[in-house]
Amino acid sequence: MEGLDDLALRHIARFLVPEDIISLSRTSKRMHSVMPRVVLSNEEWLGEDFRLYGPSSGHWCPELYFDGPELPGGVKKLSLSVTWQDQGWGNRKGELFLKLMRPVGTEQPVEVAEHRELFGIAEHHEKSSQIVIQDHPVVLQAKKGDFYRFMRNAGGGGGHELTVKNFRAVAIVCKVMH
Repeated sequence: MEGLDDLALRHIARFLVPEDIISLSRTSKRMHSVMPRVVLSNEEWLGEDFRLYGPSSGHWCPELYFDGPELPGGVKKLSLSVTWQDQGWGNRKGELFLKLMRPVGTEQPVEVAEHRELFGIAEHHEKSSQIVIQDHPVVLQAKKGDFYRFMRNAGGGGGHELTVKNFRAVAIVCKVMH
């Protein structure tokens, strides 16, 4: 590869994932000067506080909480935190989960991966919870242009309620600067 001109090497780099660009740039001073820069940045999303009442029928009644913006690159790590609680009595069904979505032309986006029970099932008392996701398909398969779809489920069957406050998601994103 050392024999290729700079333009050819830059073109090849456009097809490489950030980790491969970093590896290639470490092979020689010339490769380091030719390869694009790989930059880590934080992307943060805040969910609105809510109190959701489940329907009187059914058990699993998931619905959209919110969609995050388009990712500017691959994801290295995803950190999430929340303060939440179930209705305080009876069966616990309250849950938050996320899906990694990929746009496909003009059609509906497709689900690439899903992470259920991010924080487990909501407790009967208010509780603050945190999770860091690294070695899961929702992180490992994320790439530029994808987005996260955050979902919620209060549970059905009558009397179910889910209260969420201070939901925060932070992604460490790997961007290639051409």
